[in-house]
Amino acid sequence: MAAEAHSTATLRLSVGDLKVVHPITVPSGPVAAAEVVPALQGLVNAVVAAAGQGKEISCRKGCGACCRQLVPVSRTEGERLLGVIEAMPPERRRELGARFAAAATAIKGAGLDQRRGRADRELSTAYFALGIPCPFLEEESCSIHPERPLVCREYLVTSPAELCAGPAQEGVTPVPVPKVSTAARGLQDEREEWFPLAMLLEWSRTRSKGGSRKTGPEWIQRFLAKMSTKRT
Repeated sequence: MAAEAHSTATLRLSVGDLKVVHPITVPSGPVAAAEVVPALQGLVNAVVAAAGQGKEISCRKGCGACCRQLVPVSRTEGERLLGVIEAMPPERRRELGARFAAAATAIKGAGLDQRRGRADRELSTAYFALGIPCPFLEEESCSIHPERPLVCREYLVTSPAELCAGPAQEGVTPVPVPKVSTAARGLQDEREEWFPLAMLLEWSRTRSKGGSRKTGPEWIQRFLAKMSTKRT
């Protein structure tokens, strides 16, 4: 079988006050949107690296307080993460299934599965108060770190890591990183669809299947257009 063809280009972007130059490689032919998530991960990494340049980042392996925050995940990222789970050994999938089920039960019990009429800030504060660990969290570290959601990559602090566990986040100093990740919402359609990462398996049971296929460059162009819209 012939190897899949790929297209490579160098992006030169102005993101807020940042200038980002980043090479990107995507499949040349028609693919599902989830297939370009690795390229989006690289792009977000480049933006985060530019934002954090010259700063002393205190985030370290083992400081997992932020892994109890509400993590908004787009449909496209959700489909990618489902593929990550499906590739795991059966025992690991069962373990994660139990964790996701427990998290979903806690979220529903607190009424936080209903977003309608509630500000994102209100939801985030109430969610953090529940102290629900991300199902992917192992020994206070991300077990899928290379595949972690885009928004997780954008959260960095320069303040002492232990302050992140405080319920009011007092004294926490985040690095001002442009939220490029929001451009992934509505990538496949015009709805600004997102759901909490901890509800991933719950979402998978009712999600719409199929979806359009575009070439890798077309998906990236759509993502960049949404980035531009978010900034205006």
